[in-house]
Amino acid sequence: MEGSDSTPASKKRDTPWTLIALGVLALYAVVIALKNSERVKVDFLFFSASTRLLFLIFFCVAIGFAGGFLFERSRARRRFEGS
Repeated sequence: MEGSDSTPASKKRDTPWTLIALGVLALYAVVIALKNSERVKVDFLFFSASTRLLFLIFFCVAIGFAGGFLFERSRARRRFEGS
């Protein structure tokens, strides 16, 4: 019976690694946001805009994800139709 009593106590003493990892990632996100908060001028073909560098980075990442998703979807459709 001692073994069953020690199991719940040892669970309470376990290190919450998931919570620590999420805390580190949140801190890293805050540092990135603070380091990339300056405004930059972006020149497009017919106009230019001024925005924060962080928003520009997020926008470019979103365009990359959307492009990859659409490319993979069209490739899967061609593969499905070809078989």
